[in-house]
Amino acid sequence: MQRKLFSWVSWLTLVAGIMPASAEPIVIAHRGASAVAPENTRSAIKAAIEMGAKVIEFDVRETSDGVLVLFHDADLKRFLGRKESIESLRWDEVKGLDVGGWFEGGAFAGETPILFETALRLCLEHGVTPLIEHKSGAPENYASVLEKLDVVDEVIVQSFSWTFLRGVAEVLPNLRIGALGTKKLDSKKVEQLLSLRPDWVGWKYSDLSSKAFFTLKEKGFLVALWTVNDPKEAAKWMSQGVDGVITDYPDKMMEISN
Repeated sequence: MQRKLFSWVSWLTLVAGIMPASAEPIVIAHRGASAVAPENTRSAIKAAIEMGAKVIEFDVRETSDGVLVLFHDADLKRFLGRKESIESLRWDEVKGLDVGGWFEGGAFAGETPILFETALRLCLEHGVTPLIEHKSGAPENYASVLEKLDVVDEVIVQSFSWTFLRGVAEVLPNLRIGALGTKKLDSKKVEQLLSLRPDWVGWKYSDLSSKAFFTLKEKGFLVALWTVNDPKEAAKWMSQGVDGVITDYPDKMMEISN
C-alpha cells in the first residue's frame, strides 16, 4: 500500500480547522495536561482543553477481555504498587482502580480509568484532535471503535510498533498514522520510515540530532518531538522548524509558539 505523506495544509486543517497565515508548530498536550492533573484521565484531558490545546495525546491499552482503556505503564506499580498489568485484568477489575490518588498529594483521589471511546468523544466534542498512542491491542479493535464513532478522519494514531501501524493502516487506509521512535535515527530507520510512509514522525527530542531532524524534513516528513518541557529547548527546536512539540505543559509552550 502506498501512503501519501500528510501535507501542512491537511495537518493544520485537521488540528485547527483553519489555515493560519504562518505555519506555527502544533503544541500537543502529553497524556492530557499531565503537569497539572493525573495523566491519561478525564481531569487531564479537560485541563488541556481548558488551556486551549488543539491536540491531546493519550495512551491506550487493552484489557484481557478486549476493552480499550487509557493507561500508559506496563504495570500498576507506579500508581498502585501492584504488579498486574492492564492486559492481565478484565474491564470490570480495571474500571474501579484509583488512578488519581498518587498525584499531588491525593488531590485527585478516586479518579478512575477512562474508556478509549469516552476519551475520543470528550476531545472531539470540544473540537480537539485526539492523538492516540497505541500501547497494546490489535489494529482491528482500534478500527472497530473508530468506525463505530465514524471518526477515522478526525484522529491520528501513533505507535512505537511500526508493525502495528502497518496493520492499522491496512484496516483503515485513510487513517493518519504517526511513527514514534527513540535512540539514534540511523539510515536503516529512515529506510523503514520511507517504506511505512507515516503522516508524521514523533521522536524523543534528546535523541534526535539536528542533522537527523533535517534529514527527516528533507524526506518530506512532518516531525514532532517528545517530551519537551523546557521552554528554551522548545524555542530552539521551533526556530529550526519543528512541526509539533509534545509537552506536559501545553499552556507554557503555546505562549512560545504564538
